[in-house]
Amino acid sequence: MAERIEGAVNTVLDDGLRTADIHSEGTRKVSTSEMGSAVVAALAKQ
Repeated sequence: MAERIEGAVNTVLDDGLRTADIHSEGTRKVSTSEMGSAVVAALAKQ
């Protein structure tokens, strides 16, 4: 399960989403809630 979660997080990061604490130019800043939802969605696609 941990590997699936890590994969989902990496997918979201590869898609360019970032929370404010890790945001940089060229990425899309999202809220913590949005990031969580994106990770859950990526996990559901696995």
